[in-house]
Amino acid sequence: MTYDPDVAITLWPEYFDKNLTRSQGRRLPLDLCVANPNLEFIAKGAMVLDLEYEILENMSYPKFPRAKHGCVRVERGSLSKTQMLPKIAEVLVKNQRK
Repeated sequence: MTYDPDVAITLWPEYFDKNLTRSQGRRLPLDLCVANPNLEFIAKGAMVLDLEYEILENMSYPKFPRAKHGCVRVERGSLSKTQMLPKIAEVLVKNQRK
């Protein structure tokens, strides 16, 4: 499948941020989260899953419109967003420990 921006899945760093609560936007349990997630590592997780992606740096998470942390748009492959998030989080956790 190829990257199509109209149907791509948006992955915000806030989904993986250990310092946020679930109501603030964290989507995963704390053991799969890291402090201050990096867009490049989120993109690396997409690359490990063999998905095409695009990094958008000047975007803001809807709950925090003034914080421009950016996001990663990933092609919609055979995985749903719910299945994709833990797999990408594993890559983030591995890279955080290095």
